[in-house]
Amino acid sequence: MYKKRFVGFVLIFTVCILNVGQAYASSYNVSLLDDKIIEIESPQYGSNMRIMVEKDSDVYYYSLKNANEHIPVQLGAGTYIVKILQNVEGNKYKVIEKSNLNINNDNLDVFLSSSQPVYWNEVKSVIELGNEIVKDSSSELGKVEAIYNYVVENIKYDNYKMSVIPDDYVPDLGKILQDKKGICYDYSALFAGLLRSQGIYTKLVKGYKNDIEEYHAWNEVLLDDKWVIIDTTYDAALFRGNRNLSMIKSSSEYNKIREY
Repeated sequence: MYKKRFVGFVLIFTVCILNVGQAYASSYNVSLLDDKIIEIESPQYGSNMRIMVEKDSDVYYYSLKNANEHIPVQLGAGTYIVKILQNVEGNKYKVIEKSNLNINNDNLDVFLSSSQPVYWNEVKSVIELGNEIVKDSSSELGKVEAIYNYVVENIKYDNYKMSVIPDDYVPDLGKILQDKKGICYDYSALFAGLLRSQGIYTKLVKGYKNDIEEYHAWNEVLLDDKWVIIDTTYDAALFRGNRNLSMIKSSSEYNKIREY
């Protein structure tokens, strides 16, 4: 019934890695901040560049659209292999920089960080709005419910955006608030940013929901030492259809592929 409203972030980035080159190796600075963020300072960036992060069997891709990018260390302790990729043609990329970073501790604070794809600390409107929404809430659950209600009731789904979005897209929380619309990736990034601004541990999650065909995005929030699933995109559609809402979802309805 609501499937069209639930179209998710369907562009799944795939690459063919060609070779390792050293032309730019001395120009990139890849470092670790507080055991929770990988900072990448880049002399070369844009739509033809990507960041690839490997840990054990996990592989994540990120956009490299700015001279300085912050990438989360969300996969726990261990060795992270960070590669800077440059497009050659089509889906073919070459590696122009490679760095290894050793993470010694599992740091839950990564789920408070301002890092891709949840850049919130740089957006004054997100912090101000978060403070305003929770000003009358005395408990952590109350704050989550207040922010959930704001996002569900005020952000509309943008079907056109879904049809034109590039595969290096990163949510701009300030623009989402300004436009009051977005796709599921935007809903989940905004919800995470607002909660993180209030010191509430929140994940942005990608994967599949049992009644949605397309790739989807939602959130997990740490409440009473338990991660619970909240899907503001889904509930925004139910809200506009005058359907009953239940903020916390059943894990049996979701299949997580990635988390940030």
